[in-house]
Amino acid sequence: MSESKSKLTVWESACIITGYGIGGGVMAMPYLAKMNGIIGAFAILTIAFVSSIILHLMIAELSIKSGQDGQIISVFSKYLFTGKKKAVMTMAFFIIMMLVLFTNLAAYIEGAQEIISPLLGVAPIFARLIFYVVAASVVLFGLKAVGVSEKIAVAIIYALIFILSASSFFNISNPLPIKLGSVNAALAYFGMAMFAFSEFFSVPQAVKGLDGDTKKIKKAVILGMMNNYILIILITVSSLLSSAEITEVAMVGWSRGIGKWAELVGSIFTLLAMVTTYWSISLALSDIVEEQTRMSKRLCWIIATLPSLLLTLLPMGGFMEFMRLAGGLIAIIVAVMVIPAFRKCRSEEGDSIFGNGGGTVLQIVIAIMYVLMAVGNVVTI
Repeated sequence: MSESKSKLTVWESACIITGYGIGGGVMAMPYLAKMNGIIGAFAILTIAFVSSIILHLMIAELSIKSGQDGQIISVFSKYLFTGKKKAVMTMAFFIIMMLVLFTNLAAYIEGAQEIISPLLGVAPIFARLIFYVVAASVVLFGLKAVGVSEKIAVAIIYALIFILSASSFFNISNPLPIKLGSVNAALAYFGMAMFAFSEFFSVPQAVKGLDGDTKKIKKAVILGMMNNYILIILITVSSLLSSAEITEVAMVGWSRGIGKWAELVGSIFTLLAMVTTYWSISLALSDIVEEQTRMSKRLCWIIATLPSLLLTLLPMGGFMEFMRLAGGLIAIIVAVMVIPAFRKCRSEEGDSIFGNGGGTVLQIVIAIMYVLMAVGNVVTI
């Protein structure tokens, strides 16, 4: 693909970031919000949102200063892995990262088949294959194709959510929960909120697509995450008001509470949310594989996507289990590695996204937030 065709607009970059987090994590939020009360859930969500923006801007600065469209692994290889064991540590982290992202991608295939299978009346294995072919094929055409596809999909998602939200206010059947939940419930909600805002690996794609333009990248990160913040609020409030039952995948109970027609609209929304996430994650993984192995784009695409399909054939639990496992693993990696890498990066010359900010106190606070995310994804609820 030529260089000009790889360039993205700010909004296309923002939609790639939005697409990364708009899938299963967002759909799991109302289920956990009910346990915390609407006021408590909103407060926790806002803390997670602000913390996540700061962390993602740190990743953007790391990617910019590392040069050569640096993906997460090359960033850590430059700033953290040193000495004789650098190559071994880089390879070990590469393998760990692939396993985390394979698990993440598998979650969306598994979640999608739960919708496609009854919708089309096909066996789960065929539903998984249908989703995989549709989702993976877009990524084969590269960054610009994913950016344009994400932009279109996000526009449709907003339209569907506004339709469903408007309908919810004509079908109110539940009062909004007010009572605060337990500490474990709060931690679980915070963990899932942080996971819903976890778009770490899409940031280097925004950096690449925007040619390292600091101002544009900052706008793309904030806009991309703001999309998810708005959508989470709309989905959570509307779902809590009108769901027949608050289900783990929120759209299932929500659409049943509104009416039969909404089940089809809800299914389309959920599939779009999952396919946009699959696009963003598998594009990032494909770029990571290419960067580390120097193999052809097509082979890297196969390596990045096919294992996620195979993983869904193993008996590894349901949708929520996939989500919480992936969230916990990513939290540990981020909490341990991004902050020290950022500290080292700050000593280099060049424009900083944070200007004179981003100091030690802020770094410690963000590290604590991601440790709490890891705890939240393993507590019993």
